[in-house]
Amino acid sequence: ALYVLDASLKTIGKIEGLAEDERVYSVRFAGETGYFVTFRETDPLFSVDLRNPEEPKIMGKLKIPGFSSYLHVYGNGLLFGLGMDADEETGITNGLKLSMFDTSDPHNVTELHTMYLESDWSEALYNHKAILIAPERDLIAFPAENGYAIYGYSTKTGFYPKATVEGDLDWSAGDTRGVYADEDFYVFTDHAVTVFRMEDFSELVQLSL
Repeated sequence: ALYVLDASLKTIGKIEGLAEDERVYSVRFAGETGYFVTFRETDPLFSVDLRNPEEPKIMGKLKIPGFSSYLHVYGNGLLFGLGMDADEETGITNGLKLSMFDTSDPHNVTELHTMYLESDWSEALYNHKAILIAPERDLIAFPAENGYAIYGYSTKTGFYPKATVEGDLDWSAGDTRGVYADEDFYVFTDHAVTVFRMEDFSELVQLSL
């Protein structure tokens, strides 16, 4: 269900009976449009018209395999999703999946590009602080099983790998974060800070904590 509350937390609008027996995995608001993902075997990405808070309306529903557990407005008419691929019949997950959705027409949302990763885990699946999204620097970065993964995106060709930061770091420990400043990229773990040159992601220095 979707509920709209006023400043006094009184329900003034609602839509009920949506995707029964499914779980909500992610939600994102973009102006007067809301997007949310539910999942059991497939991934319905709903778009909701919120211009009239007393009468919210479902505009579209896109069903694709898997689910996005994190959504991020990537630019005009683009919505990024990080989640898992899954079998359409059983719902069994098959690994991480990157998706870029075309939301230029919220009544007809489409999946522009996808990339399937050879990794079954990322802290960013359940903690939005673990992912870095910077369209202005062409960066989509997050920790994965085998290192800190850094991708770029082209509207013509889709996702492409920029670097996988590896080395003597415990990626499974959690709390791995990435941030950039000028032309340097910093990866923080619970026991080290490593600095890389963004031009080619070569390592500059590592400081043990």
